[in-house]
Amino acid sequence: MGAQPSRGLELVAELRRAIGLLVDEEASPEALARAEQLAKSLCDELSGERRPRWYEGDSPATDPGAAARRAYLEQSPIRGKLNPIAPPLSVEGWLDREDGRRVLRATAVLGPAYEGPPHGVHGGWVAALFDDLLGQAQQAVAKAGVTAALSVRYRHVTPLDEALQLDAWIHEDRGRRVTVRATCHAGDTLTADAEAIFLGVDFEEVRGRMLSRKSPDSSR
Repeated sequence: MGAQPSRGLELVAELRRAIGLLVDEEASPEALARAEQLAKSLCDELSGERRPRWYEGDSPATDPGAAARRAYLEQSPIRGKLNPIAPPLSVEGWLDREDGRRVLRATAVLGPAYEGPPHGVHGGWVAALFDDLLGQAQQAVAKAGVTAALSVRYRHVTPLDEALQLDAWIHEDRGRRVTVRATCHAGDTLTADAEAIFLGVDFEEVRGRMLSRKSPDSSR
């Protein structure tokens, strides 16, 4: 059991590298044909039982246990260590900045697969990084909520293949309504800042509604 996560991480790392190569390099038709056959074989090897989602365990969605939190971190499209489409975003934890502000800090490096403007990260991915980090930051003062509004101001092209530092902090806490702000820097350059409003919800009710949408007799 102990070796399985390591093998999974190595496989995901190679898949991320393959995605980058497909986007960034021009392979010959012969090489692409061979890669296609390898990809089909890989899919056959990986086929198995469906992996439970992080919210499908025994713990309530509003109070997930350690296993559920670990599963979320593995499956997340933004920071998932076992999700090959995740950059991934690495959350370092809370720290005190020199300006006195206590922030939740994260870092990431995004390659060509995430390109939007020339040499820059697609704005949608910048927003996604913010949304994920802001969402975690709001849990410092409230139970997990959902994003009600997200505003991003793009100050500069966010560069590819450079270390990005994102800091998030609580701006206002009104109980069920929490406002969080964040910045993204590449070195000394502020590339974007953001503000999000999170609202507390009944996740059990949300889960019930989403499951009812999949029911054959559910009304649309």
